[in-house]
Amino acid sequence: MQENNVFLGRQPIFDRHGEVEAYELLFRSGASSGSSAGMFDGEQATATVLVNALMHFGLQRVSGGKPLFVNGTYDFLTGEHPSLLPPAQVVLEVLEDVEPDARVVDSCRKWKEMGFRIALDDFLYAPQLEPLVEIADLIKVDISLLPEGGLKEEVGKLKGYRGRLLAEKVETPAQHQEALEAGFHLFQGYFYCKPETMGSRAVSATQTQALQAMQQIMTAESVKDIEDVLSRDLSLSYELLKYINSVGFGLRVKVNSISHALNLLGMRNVRTWLSIVVLSKSMAGTKMPELMKQALLRGRFLELLAETGQDAGRKSDYFILGMFSLLDALLDMPMERIVEELFLPDFVSTGLIDKGSMSGGLLGLVAAVEQGEWEELPEWYGVSEERDYASLFMDAVSWADALLDQ
Repeated sequence: MQENNVFLGRQPIFDRHGEVEAYELLFRSGASSGSSAGMFDGEQATATVLVNALMHFGLQRVSGGKPLFVNGTYDFLTGEHPSLLPPAQVVLEVLEDVEPDARVVDSCRKWKEMGFRIALDDFLYAPQLEPLVEIADLIKVDISLLPEGGLKEEVGKLKGYRGRLLAEKVETPAQHQEALEAGFHLFQGYFYCKPETMGSRAVSATQTQALQAMQQIMTAESVKDIEDVLSRDLSLSYELLKYINSVGFGLRVKVNSISHALNLLGMRNVRTWLSIVVLSKSMAGTKMPELMKQALLRGRFLELLAETGQDAGRKSDYFILGMFSLLDALLDMPMERIVEELFLPDFVSTGLIDKGSMSGGLLGLVAAVEQGEWEELPEWYGVSEERDYASLFMDAVSWADALLDQ
């Protein structure tokens, strides 16, 4: 029997305060084809693979302790597979193409009685959906499907609904504000990984210092040069030691001095880890921690990709490429301006600006993994979608979660 492979991504769901409340899991079975990215193919075999995947990766590892939204097709919802999942941690999403017949409604009632929460995905009001609306704990409204100004009207159709509203496909600050004013409780979309402005905001003193420190780090020719940078910033030295001694590094010895850290890790690794600290300082108090986590996740994923493939000697550049891919969002500055102000390796600067380049293609690859768009993934130096992408991604998720939980 041919083995079914499962790949998954996760997308954060934010509350009104910008904190991550849950994650939506985006699945794709390697044995299925022809269905849209992140959805099951409707076969019971795929539902089995889904459950096995959650068991294989481990719910705690996938969720970071947050609730998980799991897409449900007709077959999945009306079958018995949800009973294998923990009700308190899983939200079952009724996909928009599920026929709301009596069997689906009865099944959703059953799962709700067992403790699952029920969400309606890509919701647009229609009278035949009323039985599901009465059951649902959450309704997800795809705001990209509505005409301009149509959000309040859509919410008005749910006047008697007592559950929570989730705005998805939020891509601009204006859409986020409109959803807030319309009374939405939760939010999901690309807006949270994009800059709020493109250069109209003045760069803060902290951000300027961060960019200057980062430039000095990138142009350093010796460990002594980096030590000179640290000697002028005690908080930076403290943060470096804290990160190096975190579980994310897996060191067997306690690092208790800057010189010890520099000698132990070497130039390339120190440059990478210092970039992490500088970024965290530059965004302090201005951006959601999830955005920093996403940047770290991207860096670690590409680093693991380099180690697994044939480019392990450049893994530091891979890491910086992934982490800096969200630098425009972290600093609210155009990427072109950032690249001009930083002396970055050509591999990194080219990838950040030219999406058609080889290194730019790596950023397209990691974005596809995040969104569960598995059918578009190429083979990369022997790493194929049939084997390793999902495992590398979940290793990166665990690493980033652990690093920022310190």
